Amino acid sequence: MLPYIHLGALHVGSLTFYPYGLLVLAGILGGSAMLVWRAGKLGLSRPLAFRLAAVAVLCGMAGAHVLRVLFFEPSLLSRGAVVLFDLRHGGIYSFGGVAAGIAAGLCLLRLSNLGAATSWDYLDLLAFAFPFGWIFGRAGCAIAHDHLGIRAYNWLSVNFPNGPRYDLGLLEFLFTLLVIAWFLWLDRRPRPAGFYLGVGLLIAGVFRICLDSLHEPGVPRFILTPDQAWGLVSALAGALILAKAYSRQTHGE
Repeated sequence: MLPYIHLGALHVGSLTFYPYGLLVLAGILGGSAMLVWRAGKLGLSRPLAFRLAAVAVLCGMAGAHVLRVLFFEPSLLSRGAVVLFDLRHGGIYSFGGVAAGIAAGLCLLRLSNLGAATSWDYLDLLAFAFPFGWIFGRAGCAIAHDHLGIRAYNWLSVNFPNGPRYDLGLLEFLFTLLVIAWFLWLDRRPRPAGFYLGVGLLIAGVFRICLDSLHEPGVPRFILTPDQAWGLVSALAGALILAKAYSRQTHGE
């Protein structure tokens, strides 16, 4: 069993820093740096890669907040539509961030008058760099302990003050570590454009569907829970993108 570790705010003079916020900032900087560095390595435009990172981050944060309010806290809308633009209320939902970030990146690439093949190169660039930033955010969730799982007693459970249970933020942190290691291993040889985007969406979707079974009971449910529904959409989209990537490679597009 893993120990329960709580990190409080850090006070420096009159300033207060929160571990979660610092780790999210580190994730934005780390993921963006990886994206720009890899663009140079592959002979792509670093300035365009930087703009892609900025657009994906900003629109991703907005999308994560909007989807969180709509799916989990619609009662906040009684305060008016302004709550959709106030990140202090409602929190964030990762699938909303991923969907909005990809959509915004695709719009930027379209406006940049790139060909379809080159646009796929940049989307793949974004997908490859994503886990290198995401892991910091999930480390923040693990430290904040804000994603409670079901009660469990094994080597992956955390000894919370009210008893051992899974910490889903920690589990996703460990999963992201494996994804980073796998991506680095896969990167030893060339892959078709769209490969990392397809693989990333596919495995993330399947993982979140599985992770939802460990969620603390009480998640709102329609036919599927939100995580199950979005995980299914993500996995199907990833499979289609992978099929398209290998089809383009086969036909020499």
